[in-house]
Amino acid sequence: MKKYIIIPVFIFLELIGCNPEDLISEFGDSIITAKSKVGEVLNIAKNNFTGDAKLAAIYGLNVSTKGEVDLLKPTENSFIYVVQSDSDLTNEFYIPVYNSNPVRSPINFNDMLSLIKNQQAKDILGLAFNKLSEINIGTSVSYDDSPQIINSMLARSDVAAFRSANINSKIDMFLIPSKSIDTLNVRNDADWIVNFYGESSSLVLWLHPGTANGTVTILSN
Repeated sequence: MKKYIIIPVFIFLELIGCNPEDLISEFGDSIITAKSKVGEVLNIAKNNFTGDAKLAAIYGLNVSTKGEVDLLKPTENSFIYVVQSDSDLTNEFYIPVYNSNPVRSPINFNDMLSLIKNQQAKDILGLAFNKLSEINIGTSVSYDDSPQIINSMLARSDVAAFRSANINSKIDMFLIPSKSIDTLNVRNDADWIVNFYGESSSLVLWLHPGTANGTVTILSN
């Protein structure tokens, strides 16, 4: 009987003098933005969740100052896509995987809220999340991608002051249907919520509608 020696691909590449990072370009860039995987996620959700799957929200966990995450570091940062079903009135959560199909994510609304340090902002987002089993972001709704949103937020003086006082602060962001948070003016739009947070405090900004030139409301007052 023949014996086979199996060497993990990245170890093998190191042995032959090839940098594993060079292989990334062969499969495509692992760096993505919030809108990069929407279509892919919905296609998967329609097959293994429900035929009427629609995008309800996007959660960006620890996004970079460029509004990006690296699929090779899923435990450090990621975009989680919340999918909604009108027929079942439920939500499922999906996370993209490098060089593979998106998979269902263990992260849920409670996990998202746990990173909001300000109680007022947490309460507002909690109410919004409770509505996401019934509403979604329409396919015709226009909103900016994460890099444009983060770039506009970083230009604000209050954000600069917060980040200066909280050197190791992180950035989370949420895209949600406007009508889930704005009960006075029901609009068919999508809004971005950006959460800058340190060890004990956060600055939470609501951008409505979700474009870089929209109106900003501070939720963490």
